Amino acid sequence: MLSCYFCGQSLKNFPEMMFTSSVYIFLAIFSLHCQRQVHAAKILAVPMPSHSHVSESNAVAVELMKRGHRVKFYFPDDFDSSKCAPDVTSIRYGKDVMYHLIKIRDKITEDVSEGKTSRFSFMQTVRKALCAQLINDTTGLEKLRQENFDFAIVDYLFFVKCNLLIPYNLSIPFAGISSVIELLDVGQPISTSVSPFFMTPYTPNMAFHERVINTVTHIMTNIATYYFLEAYDYSKIAPGLSWRELQELSKKADIYLENSDVVLNYPNPLMPNLIQVGGLTVKLPKPLPKNIQKFFDEAKHGVIIVSFGSTLKFNDNLKNIFMSVFQKLKQKIFWKAAEEKEIGNVLMTKWLPQNDALAHPNTKLIIYHCGNNGMFESLYHGIPLVCVPQAADQFTNSRKLGYLKIGRFFDLADLTEELLQECILDVLSDPKYTANIKHLSEIYRSRPETGAERAASAIEHVIKYGGKHFRLDQVDLSTFQLLAVDVWFIIFLLLIVFMKIFIFILGFCKRFVQSKAKMKQN
Repeated sequence: MLSCYFCGQSLKNFPEMMFTSSVYIFLAIFSLHCQRQVHAAKILAVPMPSHSHVSESNAVAVELMKRGHRVKFYFPDDFDSSKCAPDVTSIRYGKDVMYHLIKIRDKITEDVSEGKTSRFSFMQTVRKALCAQLINDTTGLEKLRQENFDFAIVDYLFFVKCNLLIPYNLSIPFAGISSVIELLDVGQPISTSVSPFFMTPYTPNMAFHERVINTVTHIMTNIATYYFLEAYDYSKIAPGLSWRELQELSKKADIYLENSDVVLNYPNPLMPNLIQVGGLTVKLPKPLPKNIQKFFDEAKHGVIIVSFGSTLKFNDNLKNIFMSVFQKLKQKIFWKAAEEKEIGNVLMTKWLPQNDALAHPNTKLIIYHCGNNGMFESLYHGIPLVCVPQAADQFTNSRKLGYLKIGRFFDLADLTEELLQECILDVLSDPKYTANIKHLSEIYRSRPETGAERAASAIEHVIKYGGKHFRLDQVDLSTFQLLAVDVWFIIFLLLIVFMKIFIFILGFCKRFVQSKAKMKQN
């Protein structure tokens, strides 16, 4: 009876209780919302004007905006930002920046297709085209000042430092973001015995002569960056800043977000201010268009995806080599090309939903240029690769295939029908490649946070607490100091001095003994 009484009382008061609970829930949610808004930051993103770079910053921006922050991009006036999230806003700078960069890309494309590239000239050319506009647009800079940003996310390339002048001018803290971070340049103490320079073909398993070359390369690259890259006039944006101080700006970031992961990268001892957020552009797959879905579904022996981005321009010779090999295969070929047509088992198309196509169960292999974002998409979906690197970090990425045994690679200059066919058939027939990348895919997918979530959490942390506790107090140590070259130089000098003293003492003793013997004879 007593229990029925309480049940009756509860039922009588049920509407009032529900109203009261709803009020409390509303107030709790509202207070949390207000708290988020109070701490919301206004963040500036300064990416390199390349769609692969912008897509990385865009992924982080989308996650930050989900958390209540406001993000605004700083783009060249003629940059097409249509692939960014719909609610992304921007401020523009410079005139015809993309026009000049596209001309550079076309020249690189031509050189790559002919098998001739110079990484140093490539770096110089890109830096000139970008920095000339970025550091001289005082109108764009004034618009940035009026926004009163709290923080900046700046695209980092070790040979392009002008991006870093933006947060320096605005006097705001910043995070660097990049697919490849030159560790010494950002103040990371490294061991050159296990940390190969990203522009060398080495893995952590280096022979003695490779370790020597790797160490010298690390040192000489940093010296070249400081002293041999052509200087430019940045006085409008940073008056009084010396050239050496400009080079040191890369060590001033609160954190660095590297679009990498230990699953695909060589293990490295890293300081806590460098956070790996690999796979920023990886997404859950969307349904394929009906015509493409039908093409994949009907592939009894599977599909090979072929995509070389926008860098490699296929001349007739290259096209004939690839087409000849493809038509000998029993798999269907889905090829992103400059034209739309179907020849036998080959479907050539101008548009490729690469991430979605990689997720199809009939996809067996991707032939790729080894760009970073596509590498992570292949990892996520567990698809082995055959890589033909052409520029930038693609050479390093391709070498990792052999190290991890998840695919094959070769240089474009070595391309022949026999080599291409041998690589494709090896990866398709040997189960180790697929097994290895599927195992790594499971490890990668097991992470509790995505790369974008990890990046956003790190940015929120340093906005709230700063990044000083992540960094060495000796962050301004030079390359020579970080590698202990100065220490080993002194040790070497001391050894020479010691040897000279030792030899002098031996000589003195020898002369003394000889003189004693001579005296006895006399």
